[in-house]
Amino acid sequence: MFSNYIRYRYISRYIWILLMILILLSMKFRCRRVVLKSNEQFDDYEIPNIVHFITGQGDASDSILDRYGPRLVHRRLERATNEFRLIDYLVLLAVRKHLRPKQIFIHYSYEPHGYWWLKLKHDTELNINFNRLSPIESIFNHPLLHHAHRTDVRRLEILNQYGGIYLDLDVLILKSFARLLKNANQVEAIFAWESQVHQAVSNAIILAPKSSKFLRRMYDSYQSFNSSCWACHSILLLGQLVRVYSQEIDVLPSNSFVEPSWSHVEDLYLRNNYEFDGNYGCHLWNSYVGEMFLKNLTLNAIVNPQRMTTFVRMIHHAVGKDRLTKLLEENF
Repeated sequence: MFSNYIRYRYISRYIWILLMILILLSMKFRCRRVVLKSNEQFDDYEIPNIVHFITGQGDASDSILDRYGPRLVHRRLERATNEFRLIDYLVLLAVRKHLRPKQIFIHYSYEPHGYWWLKLKHDTELNINFNRLSPIESIFNHPLLHHAHRTDVRRLEILNQYGGIYLDLDVLILKSFARLLKNANQVEAIFAWESQVHQAVSNAIILAPKSSKFLRRMYDSYQSFNSSCWACHSILLLGQLVRVYSQEIDVLPSNSFVEPSWSHVEDLYLRNNYEFDGNYGCHLWNSYVGEMFLKNLTLNAIVNPQRMTTFVRMIHHAVGKDRLTKLLEENF
């Protein structure tokens, strides 16, 4: 099974890289400067230690997604499950341990379900703030059909209102953000490269002050949004904006958050040879390989693994072996 998987991964990897190059070239000519009014000022660069997650954004129907929805390489991206899973809960434990935020928000339109959601709602240690939002289905009269695109827009709105740290629910935090939160360069947003070679910037991790001018530029860029393209605005057009407005932002090296990359997930889930000392966190690539590696994850498989992998080592470090063992004893 794994040999077939790795063979498939190498084929799809090069197809996706070629697709990214073509999209990037096409969007290079579409990127335009978003000009703010001359009297707009930005002089508050404080990044509050508040962490935001977004889930439960819903999707259009399968028939609409089949015709107009985004695709990843050769396959249509699936509708979101509304189940809150073990890995989501562990991600939150890691945030509380390493970031020690003043507040953790989970923003949602459609409430998740499942054992770990119910446990989360009664977890006084994590002390989550739950914020129900009205559903969002369009931006600038362009339909938002897929939950990922709705979440792309939501994170900009939320950071504009509150400021702080936005994280995808599949970003596992591995160490403190204290240095990043100081915002020594007084920038309006902090990102990480997904691929500097292809000028692709990840939006899975964003640190920003409240009312960031750069994030408003990102939001306004959705006037040219195309719902059929998976990463055009969230990653590739963002890369173009970063190039144009480089003085307004910091972009961290890819090994800060997005390595092992989506094209080398075998180094994360099948092997045990990646050293993550340089990582603030790790993107677990749930939308790409979550069904294979994360959907049926169990505490026993983490605490008592049949074989050690980089992913298991990361979980042990991020949450703590004692905390994981206690969690296993409490729940089984």
